[in-house]
Amino acid sequence: LPTNNDADKLAMTRARVEKKDPEAIFFLGQKYFFGSLGLQKDMRKAVELYSEAAELGSAKALFSLGNAYELGGGFQQDEAKAAEFYAKAA
Repeated sequence: LPTNNDADKLAMTRARVEKKDPEAIFFLGQKYFFGSLGLQKDMRKAVELYSEAAELGSAKALFSLGNAYELGGGFQQDEAKAAEFYAKAA
């Protein structure tokens, strides 16, 4: 059921997030990271969601965690932690 409405996409994503779908959790993290889909940019929330998705097995979330820690932005930059997440994602 395709939709072009941001509110609909967000509602559908949140429903999948509640069911612990790692792809949906990662997707929502991306939206917070970039401040898209009508959401305000929130790096801390993005990292929280990436961490949850990574715990559920998302390699993309592990890579994004590495990226977030490498860049910093809203929290402590940590290159060692970034390297650790990149290695886990590989």
